[in-house]
Amino acid sequence: MLRYLTAGESHGEYLSGILEGFPSGVKIKRDYIAAQLNRRRTAPGRSARQGVETDDFRVISGLAGDVTTGAPIAVLIKNQSRKVPPPSSLPRPGHADLPGMLKYDTLNAALIRERASARETAMRTALGAFAMRLNELLGVEVNSRVTNLGGLCGLTAQSAAAELVRARKAGDTLGGEFELTFENVPAGLGSFEQPDRRLGARLAAALLSVNGVKGFEIGGGFALAAMGGKEAAADAALSGGLDGGMTNGRDLVLRCAVKPVPGLPGGALSTDLRTFKKKLSVSATSDTTAVFAAAVVAEHAASLELASALLEKFGGDSLGELLPRVDEWRKRTKKIISRL
Repeated sequence: MLRYLTAGESHGEYLSGILEGFPSGVKIKRDYIAAQLNRRRTAPGRSARQGVETDDFRVISGLAGDVTTGAPIAVLIKNQSRKVPPPSSLPRPGHADLPGMLKYDTLNAALIRERASARETAMRTALGAFAMRLNELLGVEVNSRVTNLGGLCGLTAQSAAAELVRARKAGDTLGGEFELTFENVPAGLGSFEQPDRRLGARLAAALLSVNGVKGFEIGGGFALAAMGGKEAAADAALSGGLDGGMTNGRDLVLRCAVKPVPGLPGGALSTDLRTFKKKLSVSATSDTTAVFAAAVVAEHAASLELASALLEKFGGDSLGELLPRVDEWRKRTKKIISRL
């Protein structure tokens, strides 16, 4: 079982993270982690801050050279942007500001923003890179794609770029949808024994925790609600690779809906909690869309859950123990799955 924690603020000195339960013997180069962080940072629609941040990181424990030792992995990411926003009693609509201010009994929304910021997802991506690498070595591959940008489907690089330019010129932001696909996933990961052990529930929690994600579905998802049982049963792919809280040996397909970034250059009407006067809450630093970056973060968040499920199923404290167990299981189950 993998466990992880992150800490740090958006404009603090460092983001930090600890990943526990990771097996020994996994070779992972610095360039591999850096490439994953770069995918998140340079995704389309990002704000100007991403031109400042370098996501320079240090792995301070859990590695001997380029190979994991089995000890907890600790990572630090240095923030380049250190200018803490001034105190503000004006919550930004659609953000964590208002509930956070009420929860922690403060009139300073800036304190809430520092931790609630999506900057934290840089660390989740760094820790998730270890899980992604383990999954790859066990034969499981993940990819993501954005399927909808502000209602525009059938996206190309050119059409997406043009839509982002249009939104920026209008002082607007965009939401969208993305899809994750995990290939070559062993059957039998997860369990139906208890609600919190169902893999679908665990993946939903991981992905709904990504900033801006407001909807989640597996395989056919909400479209299944409009089908009859005969139609649904005729296409096994509609299960999305999960039945009864367990993987069934097919591709694991997950989709998420991401809301428009609530920080608007033109401002959104809010209420100052100190004076209770209406004011515009203006954001000059928000992304135009978060959906492309969220897809990258989601790959890593889901990879952490899937790697944890693999470790629970096959056990082992080292890659050398895991590999033959996974290979033998695939051989056994393939004999059955290939005949279905």
